Amino acid sequence: MILLFLKHDWTLPKTDTTAVFGGLLSGLFAGFFGVGGAVRGAFLTAFNLPKEVYIFTSGIIALFIDITRVARYVAGGTQLDGELLTALLLSIPVSFFGAYLAKRFLDRLPQRYFRIFVGLFLALVGLKLLIWA
Repeated sequence: MILLFLKHDWTLPKTDTTAVFGGLLSGLFAGFFGVGGAVRGAFLTAFNLPKEVYIFTSGIIALFIDITRVARYVAGGTQLDGELLTALLLSIPVSFFGAYLAKRFLDRLPQRYFRIFVGLFLALVGLKLLIWA
C-alpha cells in the first residue's frame, strides 16, 4: 500500500492555471495566515525548476509580497515600538546571513535531490502547522 502511494505521481500540472491558482492561494494564505511561502513552494515544485531558479523565483515573490504587506500595515497606522522594532531591524541582516548559508548548502545539493528536499520541508511545515498552529 505504501509503495503504491510513493510510486504515484503527485505533481501538479505545469500550466498557466497552476501558476495563477498558486499565486492566488499563496497571496491569500500570506494575507490571512502569514504562511504564503509554504503554499508558494508547493506550487513552484510543479514546474520542476532548477534549484537556483526555484530559490530566486520564490525569493522575488516573497520580497514583493512582504514589501506590499509592510507598506499596507504602515499605511494602516501600524507602528512597531521598542523591542518589536529592534527585533525587525535585527532580523533583516540575520535573514541575509541565513540566505547565504542556504546558498552554500544548496550549491552542494544535487539537483536530483532538490525536489525531495523541498518536499520534505514542506511536509515538516505542514506537520508543524497541524500540531502547533
